[in-house]
Amino acid sequence: MFSSGHAFLIIISTVLILLGVLLSEKYHPPVRRLICICLGLSLLSEVIKTFSNIQILPVVTPVIENEDLIYRATGNYTPYLEAEHMPFELCSYQIVFMFLALIIKDDTMLKRLYAFMYTTCIIGGGMGIAFSSSLIGLSGMSEIMTSTDVWRAFLFHSMLIVEGIYIGRSKECDIRFGDVRWTFIFLIALDCMTFYLNSIMATPYYKGDTLAGIGNVVNYFSSYNNPLGIPMKDKSQWVIYLILRAALASVLIILVNLPLLKKKEVSHE
Repeated sequence: MFSSGHAFLIIISTVLILLGVLLSEKYHPPVRRLICICLGLSLLSEVIKTFSNIQILPVVTPVIENEDLIYRATGNYTPYLEAEHMPFELCSYQIVFMFLALIIKDDTMLKRLYAFMYTTCIIGGGMGIAFSSSLIGLSGMSEIMTSTDVWRAFLFHSMLIVEGIYIGRSKECDIRFGDVRWTFIFLIALDCMTFYLNSIMATPYYKGDTLAGIGNVVNYFSSYNNPLGIPMKDKSQWVIYLILRAALASVLIILVNLPLLKKKEVSHE
């Protein structure tokens, strides 16, 4: 399942996460300061990702010549970023959540946001390391190790895990197991929004007035295609996949939040 290059990066990420947790516990910065640092690093990561994946492409006009579709160059060029590289995955949304954590003044809303960030930073960061899309199309240790975007992706997701762990352990944030319900509420809202976003970004193809299929499919939140190999040729199969996905997500969320039960017990001693 994992190439030698991917396995090496997982080991490096694990070491960096442990080091980050130890350093944050040693120096114990205020949560806002840590989030400020993570926000700055996240914005830098997004800039690097954009410049690593953006392409300068010719502007073309589709025309029919001799019953064949051809693309006639206009002579102009423009920068273009493919849809899958846009910041609409859960880990990219953390940039928005960090910004909100710095400006929200209401303690109740802030605590709910911290609870959501705690869970999603750890789960999202872990999945970003285990199933990194930055490795797609790369082969061989040398090609993986020399990719700026690969290193960026693994460092970014490692940072998210450190941030999530610190938020969960912080007395300043004071999140408890009961706050997990807000993680479910926020995730469901984001999931619904992202499904619409996937549909908006896809290209529909019509045969007359009948929708024949779609192209340029993006898969934010895995709402279209799935990594489980489950066929989704009709609506019932897709619903079954959504149910399985929801069950798996629920198990992961509960497992990540179980340590907060111990935190609650300690606080009453």
